[in-house]
Amino acid sequence: MSIEAQQLLLLLNWMSPAFPTGAFAYSHGLEWAIEDKAVSDAATLKQWIEDLVTRGSGWNDAVLFSRCWENDAAELNELALALATSKERYLETTQLGRSFGIAASVFLPSPLAGEGGRRPDEGPPRLNLSPAAARHPLPQGEREDWAYPIAAGSSCAALDIPRHHALLAYLQGFCAALTSVAVRLVPLGQTAGLETLRDLMPVITATAERAATASLDDLGTITLVADIAAMKHETQYSRVFRT
Repeated sequence: MSIEAQQLLLLLNWMSPAFPTGAFAYSHGLEWAIEDKAVSDAATLKQWIEDLVTRGSGWNDAVLFSRCWENDAAELNELALALATSKERYLETTQLGRSFGIAASVFLPSPLAGEGGRRPDEGPPRLNLSPAAARHPLPQGEREDWAYPIAAGSSCAALDIPRHHALLAYLQGFCAALTSVAVRLVPLGQTAGLETLRDLMPVITATAERAATASLDDLGTITLVADIAAMKHETQYSRVFRT
């Protein structure tokens, strides 16, 4: 299961906290959970994120991300948007998806979000699309509401990045973003945050392996408390994050 240097560098760019998607502005409902004391230390944070990744929104997103290597992106996107359990979850995934598409267009022949391909005067693309891209076109057109896992997954598939590597990076980014929220709000120390990410590594690995072979029939969540937290965040009196 090898990965080319160019693909690895691209993946490191796209899933880095420095990639300009604005992910730092969203807490995925975790801000309410911290306010409500449901998450108050490293142990409860680890359990919260693990539940999301193994049986919650993180799992659904991983499955949808994985299916981008086979399924039609537009159809997957409709399903991904329908699975958003609240207004804030919808806002988060579409804003991240749109921002990812704009930023990723620097590396691709055509932007993921927008109204067309590259202009003739823009010169050749930075990277070449794989043959898979012809079978599974990238999200583009007038519609801007693209769910983040579909925008990211379709881009990785189009450049023939191995699915398993991409899933690991995607899930790591999901966990790292939520850990960063807790480091700032609980607050956890930087060391406790790193220990949480260390303890989540086996969870990320196992979930990536499951998602790589999962079908759409494997979609489903039972993290109702996390979904309710995202809903309650919408009317939270004092908040730092957008969701």
